[in-house]
Amino acid sequence: MSALRILMLMNRIPFPLNDGGAIGSYNFIKGYAEAGAEVTVLAMNTAKHFVERDKLKGSILKYAQLHDVYVDNRIKPVPALLNLLKSKSYITERFESGSFERKLVRLLKDNTYDWVHVDGLPSALYIDVVRQHSNAKISMRAHNVEYNIWRRIAQQETNFFKKWYLQLQSERLQNFENEAWRKVDVTLAISREDEQMILADVPNANTIIVPAGWDIPEEKPTGNNEVFPLFFIGSFDWMPNLQGMKWFVEEVMPALTKQIPDLRLNVAGKKIPQEVINYQSPNINIVGEVPDAKSFMLANGVMIVPIISGSGIRIKILEAMALGKCVISTTIAAEGLGLTNGENVLIADDVDGFVKCLNDCMSSEILTKQVGKKAYQFVRNKYNNRSVIEQLLHYYCSQ
Repeated sequence: MSALRILMLMNRIPFPLNDGGAIGSYNFIKGYAEAGAEVTVLAMNTAKHFVERDKLKGSILKYAQLHDVYVDNRIKPVPALLNLLKSKSYITERFESGSFERKLVRLLKDNTYDWVHVDGLPSALYIDVVRQHSNAKISMRAHNVEYNIWRRIAQQETNFFKKWYLQLQSERLQNFENEAWRKVDVTLAISREDEQMILADVPNANTIIVPAGWDIPEEKPTGNNEVFPLFFIGSFDWMPNLQGMKWFVEEVMPALTKQIPDLRLNVAGKKIPQEVINYQSPNINIVGEVPDAKSFMLANGVMIVPIISGSGIRIKILEAMALGKCVISTTIAAEGLGLTNGENVLIADDVDGFVKCLNDCMSSEILTKQVGKKAYQFVRNKYNNRSVIEQLLHYYCSQ
């Protein structure tokens, strides 16, 4: 395969690899490079996810030429309120940067690229700049259908003003997202469900399905194949994780501990807020950020993913499945993965559902192991990063 020259635009540096967004973006960089492409990354080094460059040795710098620009994307009350007078969403407005645009223009003028890969919605702010200064084709990787995430979050919100504000942001995001899908040469939908939502809004959008790839070990790793302790791991600066954990602890855990008094749930993740730390109890252990997510997952039993809002796919589910873990997930959390309930995942959408799934696991000594084994086989067959990226590069070369 000829060496394609790819410029990737990112709204963060995908490091450290401790959340699904970073892992997914990093695997594209790594996959492109290992398949023979020449990769350049222009990333926003944001206030929220700031990374010291000297920490990247042995990571992204092995695979790509990296340029980064500091962007202060912190949420600020006054700009958030003034945004109400505009037609754009504050969710994306926070990523507007003259410095980033100037660096992008310089790269486009000094280099020739075959494709510009727009990674995620905030980077779509710069599609017009690419069109103005380059003849490269543009692909846009839709991590999720973002407006759908915010719409679902708004639906769960009980505070009237917050609900109204989130609904407004969702509507504005939808307009921006729709326009981005129209402008690019191809949108890389992460799942068939997301592709269907994209085409429902923009029927003439050019889409292909490119799932999140994963480096799958040759053999299923050895770990804890028992039911307990249950565990959850995820970034708590992503609202669906916070919202889902609050629902699980406040609604589901009381019913579970009534039947299983010594049940233990280990909760790990970065940026855990005080309201989650306050859930610490004999049944709930708030671990905090762990140095090695893989080791944490292997040491624990069944993974719970109680996401009740969001779209796209949950990278942490794929990570756990690649380790042979049995996962109990809501339908929304497993959306787009193509899983089969009772075979390679257990689905529960309410209190009774989670209670039933755990009772089934406890009553059958082999159920947890069987689901974990089939989960590993499923991920290995469908989500191998090398094959995912090679198919995408073949598509690029055919255009």
